[in-house]
Amino acid sequence: MTADDLLKLVLDFQGPTGAFPSTISSGNRKCCDWNGFITAQVLRALRAVPESDPLNDARRLSLDFLMSCESLDRSGAFHFWPKGTQPGWIPDLPPDADDTSVILVEMVRNKRIDLDAAREMACTVLLQYRLMKVPEIAPPWIRRGTFLTWLRPGPFNIVDCCVNANVIALLSYLGLEGIPGFEEACEMIEVGIRWAGESDFKARSLTAFYPHPAEFAYAIEHAIECGANRLEESLSIMKDFGWLPDNDDNRSEGKPICGNAYEGDVWFSEALDAARKFGGRFTNPARTK
Repeated sequence: MTADDLLKLVLDFQGPTGAFPSTISSGNRKCCDWNGFITAQVLRALRAVPESDPLNDARRLSLDFLMSCESLDRSGAFHFWPKGTQPGWIPDLPPDADDTSVILVEMVRNKRIDLDAAREMACTVLLQYRLMKVPEIAPPWIRRGTFLTWLRPGPFNIVDCCVNANVIALLSYLGLEGIPGFEEACEMIEVGIRWAGESDFKARSLTAFYPHPAEFAYAIEHAIECGANRLEESLSIMKDFGWLPDNDDNRSEGKPICGNAYEGDVWFSEALDAARKFGGRFTNPARTK
């Protein structure tokens, strides 16, 4: 197949709204889902693919869909889904640091939001939701000042290392490495990986919303591509512990992308698998922005 044929295979997954599909697996139930997180990840995977009219048209539609995921009352904060479009059994969830970070990078990268506006958004919506007190009973890798998942006040707000890696990617891309929380998040990720070592159980505990460690590795690699050199040691440690298989350009293919914290619904995406497999052919090994 030619590159054009392979690109068409990826873009044929796209729906009329501009979103790319995923499959939610919940017990014996499976259903198709269209959300901003998977759509932004597909755009990320295709970022190095040479420009073409079909790709530009698909990208424009996807960015329109991503804009619809923005909070109606908080500029710069993004939800997993556009308001009110989540599956019926899932409650209306607040915006979160993960989707906000993943989507904002694509908005800036594709010139939908300018750099200064994105910097203001990131500072406004992320800085106020950080862990200010570590609970007495907490894993040893948790660090004060790191980024909480949900952009809302109140209890039951989890610190997830993969979410923090995505926040680090955004802050690095925006040139905001000096703001509070950045260094704390970098330290937590490195300490957490060292603590987990070769234990799958410990590794899983670092990323409550990510059932498979491949996604954590992808997030760290993307953060480094965005300029977060501080995470290069974390990636090296991952390799030393055997978290990253050799010669496998699509480590997450057929594996869960994300999920509810620790248990419940899990998302898979053939569209994202295909985008990563195709987009990986064009990725710049120099890891430039």
